[in-house]
Amino acid sequence: MNAENLPTWDQMSERDQSRALQHIWKTYWDDPHYAREHYPARYVDHPALTALDSKAACDHAKQMTGGHEAVQDRLGMKEWERLYYVALD
Repeated sequence: MNAENLPTWDQMSERDQSRALQHIWKTYWDDPHYAREHYPARYVDHPALTALDSKAACDHAKQMTGGHEAVQDRLGMKEWERLYYVALD
């Protein structure tokens, strides 16, 4: 994965951010290998992100968020939940 050609967190759409959060939550709640297989980061808006294979998308989600606790601390629980639920809509 060539991260320099991929959007940063601030450049991602809310829908793509929400997909990253959903994957990161699953890696926290379940086994990371299970989450990668059954709940990969499936980006929907940015062409460079939608072109990623499952492993690269999951790696990008982890890199952009820093993991479940880091992104929750950075965003705050209210914003984290709001974005998470965007993925469910």
